[in-house]
Amino acid sequence: MRKILFVMLSACLALSPVYAFGQSGADIAVLNAGVGARPLAMGGAFTSVADNADAPYWNPAGLGFITSQEITSSQTRLSTDADHYYLSYVTPALGGTIGLSWIQVGLGNIAQTSSEVDIHNEVQNISLFSYFSSAYLLSYGKKLNDHIAFGLTAKYLSSEMFGISGGSGWGYSLTPGVMLRLAKYPVTIGFKIDELINTQQWGTGTVENVSPKARLGLSWFPWSESRVAVDISQVIKSDYSPEVATGFEWMQGCIAYRAGYNSSGLTAGVGFTVGHARLDYAFVQQAAFASNNVHRVSLSGIW
Repeated sequence: MRKILFVMLSACLALSPVYAFGQSGADIAVLNAGVGARPLAMGGAFTSVADNADAPYWNPAGLGFITSQEITSSQTRLSTDADHYYLSYVTPALGGTIGLSWIQVGLGNIAQTSSEVDIHNEVQNISLFSYFSSAYLLSYGKKLNDHIAFGLTAKYLSSEMFGISGGSGWGYSLTPGVMLRLAKYPVTIGFKIDELINTQQWGTGTVENVSPKARLGLSWFPWSESRVAVDISQVIKSDYSPEVATGFEWMQGCIAYRAGYNSSGLTAGVGFTVGHARLDYAFVQQAAFASNNVHRVSLSGIW
């Protein structure tokens, strides 16, 4: 146990100076809002959980332990102008499990105004433009035995700002992950590196590379109906501090209660399972996307 943790932490530290050099740009915006009401209700502490159709985003290694088909979807109003769409499907195939996911953030009919006022002391609308940023995820996870699995998510990114010259762009990134279930203890360890390899190219000719982010998660079952999870993430670049997310889930029959905390604040939620269908709700604080708290709802089917 100690040796495994030491190796994972050493990998994070060893990669830091390698990828800190020459990195520029900001985070990939379409991926920042998170996906899935269940993981978001748990504060995003889902790296060592990732046991449903949200695994391609949170940790592709979790796919290796999934043996059923599942589909999940959600549509969320992040702010007055921004909408968030999400669809993900996972199915056992090719000796493991494959995941296909789509994420989009769209802003429609945004007014471009003049820099000066008219004779009535009012700004004038010059034109209207809209913005859509999408991510297409192809994932594969495979377990080596009953205790360890590996996975990889390849992401194709596209952005289009209609009405703005040079507003289009495209890119790609790769996220590898590993998950370990301990044999003698009800403990799971998850590790991934988001955007380990990535690039984004814009219509203006600008090329950006975001800094990879390493994420180490640990979850355990204090008792059979509950789960506690902790994630520690670190941008692999200087001048960034580690971030901590915590989550809790308590399942009672067909109902699950969840709570969590991360850098954005408290989260909470509930889930209902009836037959092959599941409905999840999350209350999250996401000041970066909306002035008000955001309510996230996911509808899933499992068979």
